[in-house]
Amino acid sequence: MLSAESRVDPNVAEVAAKVIDGEAIIMNLSSGLYYSMDNVGAAIWALIARRYSLREVADVIADRYRVDRERAAGDVERLVQELLDEHLVTVATSDLERVAVLPPPGAPPPYEPPRLQKYTDMADMLALDPPMPNLRDGANAAG
Repeated sequence: MLSAESRVDPNVAEVAAKVIDGEAIIMNLSSGLYYSMDNVGAAIWALIARRYSLREVADVIADRYRVDRERAAGDVERLVQELLDEHLVTVATSDLERVAVLPPPGAPPPYEPPRLQKYTDMADMLALDPPMPNLRDGANAAG
């Protein structure tokens, strides 16, 4: 059961992910499914990757997007549960410190509840020929 103090980690054994231009692109290398989240969802993914607790994630989102803290907390909890259900994150088992992140400069974009978009169109192809392991680091496989 998750609590406000829970932390989740990207499932590095099965997932490759990167946030690019405000969009989180997440690929489950085991299933071949890929996902995307933009705006608020991408910010949440970045905070998860930096080891923020669910409470800290909600606090940052509420401050950054000037949204009610309870709404942010509910949206964070819902999204994290979806990420867990899709095996994209795991409940953290260590007490590693979080990595600080500075808010982006300027006015925040409008708040939209975070949404995990799931794509299945490449699952069969990726299951037959999974990406090379070095793609997890964002390296160019072509060299």
